Amino acid sequence: MKGVFYIGLTLLLLAGCDKVDAGRGENDGEAWPVSFMLAGVTPTRADGATGVADGTELTIAAYDPNSHNLVAARNYKVTSGSLMLDETDSEAMYLSVGTYDFCAMTPRQVLTGTGKDGKHGHIQQGVDALGSVTRAQVEATATTAIQLNNLDHLASQISFTVQVVPQKVDSVASFTVRSIGIDGMVLAAEGEENYLLPDNKLVIPAADAAGKFGTLTIGGTDAFTIGSQVDKGPGYINKQNTPLVVFPKAESTFKAVITVAVKKKVKQEDGTTADGEEETITLNAKINRLAFDPGKRYNFEVNYGWDYVRFDITVAPWTTVTDNSTTGSGEQTVSHTIKINQWDDDIDLDMTI
Repeated sequence: MKGVFYIGLTLLLLAGCDKVDAGRGENDGEAWPVSFMLAGVTPTRADGATGVADGTELTIAAYDPNSHNLVAARNYKVTSGSLMLDETDSEAMYLSVGTYDFCAMTPRQVLTGTGKDGKHGHIQQGVDALGSVTRAQVEATATTAIQLNNLDHLASQISFTVQVVPQKVDSVASFTVRSIGIDGMVLAAEGEENYLLPDNKLVIPAADAAGKFGTLTIGGTDAFTIGSQVDKGPGYINKQNTPLVVFPKAESTFKAVITVAVKKKVKQEDGTTADGEEETITLNAKINRLAFDPGKRYNFEVNYGWDYVRFDITVAPWTTVTDNSTTGSGEQTVSHTIKINQWDDDIDLDMTI
């Protein structure tokens, strides 16, 4: 774990002075300054980092643990390894003596809700949102220093590896993924209140909710890196460079449409081989009863073998997968349906070329 970050505050020791933030606690009307310490990020980041980078903007909000309503909030920024009040806030947080739920979150939030209860925020598509909740007591002292819990990842992430099976590598001249479209993904409209506080959770819509789902596409010239065959294993390995950050979703059916460009080797009359014409092939995968949980990474491995496809799904923490905890796998010929096992439940997997 990296070093502890301290929130640098200019504290006016105004014990007993009536502050805007005061409003509940054992000594209502008397407010006391609060400072915070944040150790970093729960060590499940894809890059293995546990610190919070300079320039990161956070909102820290105090909630009444009984009504769950917002009591106070301030914005901070990591500067030279310390958390400092953001330029939007010039004064420290003051609270009455009592117990509060302190929510730390990034990106910075404008908290909204019915009656200005501050129970909602907004997270944009594709953002690796982080948050934590810490219950702590504010004392009647010069400054109460609150050690905040580590930040957790609120979203999920998915990545694809598409490759040629070992038996067919020698028959292929080139194999390139053009794009992958995944439907049934949770979407968020601009400004939609999809972040729940003080629960510190993203909204997960019901599987049959109207207008909440759509298609996300992985594509572009730099979306995948193509590797060669390794130790007589699969070849033309198209590995997604950057995992796609997605909103968590409930257990439901979704489809992936994988478009690849293939150039096969063609045997000539004189016994030599030449590169054939490039073909565009579409692989269609349908996956049933799979949820995306917060803070987890879902790795989809697609193995192409001309007349069949092998498909594996691995679920792991946010970090790059280092174990072999494959939760689903199977092999099928074209236009057939198989069942793969995932957490002791059957998943229908229908893939066609």
